[in-house]
Amino acid sequence: MIITQPDRILLLRQVEALAPRLSGVLLDVGSGDGRRYDGAAPKVMKRIRLEIDRKFEPDLVGSAEAIPLPDSSVDSVLCTQVLEHVPHPWKALSEMHRVLRPGGLALVTVPQLNELHEEPHDYFRYTSFGLRKLCEEAGFEVVVLDQRGKYHSGLAQMRIRRWIDTLHPYQHPWAMLLLGPISSIYTRYAIWRDRHDASAAVAKHALGWAIVLEKRH
Repeated sequence: MIITQPDRILLLRQVEALAPRLSGVLLDVGSGDGRRYDGAAPKVMKRIRLEIDRKFEPDLVGSAEAIPLPDSSVDSVLCTQVLEHVPHPWKALSEMHRVLRPGGLALVTVPQLNELHEEPHDYFRYTSFGLRKLCEEAGFEVVVLDQRGKYHSGLAQMRIRRWIDTLHPYQHPWAMLLLGPISSIYTRYAIWRDRHDASAAVAKHALGWAIVLEKRH
């Protein structure tokens, strides 16, 4: 059993919808253990995992701010929920642009609303305007900018995270038995509410963003 969270479900849907655009040799920036999003990019022929932490046994150990690859050496870049943990995200985006070949695409996701995590290396949250500005200043052209979640999903996400941080369900089986079903029902209800509420007030609240970027030259 797991604790269901709106952001996890909506992020997976976002990546599964947008990652099929990626192809060829893909650089996964901040890949973690490498198991996330398996099969989401069927046109990718080779995946290079970049991580700063050796415990994940990546293909490359290094920082997103100084990617140890030559210019124009990869066809695609994937970077999900990483830029909030990078001290200088503009440097990371410039590096992604540098290593990407002309015509290549990058898929980047970021949070706008999230609890503190991986402290003290939790530096930023992003609006769509700030994200677009950073990406364009790094040399990219924006192909897609997609919102993740609205008011109801955001409210549910914050409440569920507070329950997790208060009751520690992964350490206490009784809390998991309680929160597992409740979080699943609440998450699906919140996503349904967002989908059926077209008001501008609800749309002003975002969990995060996914952006597809092209290196034109």
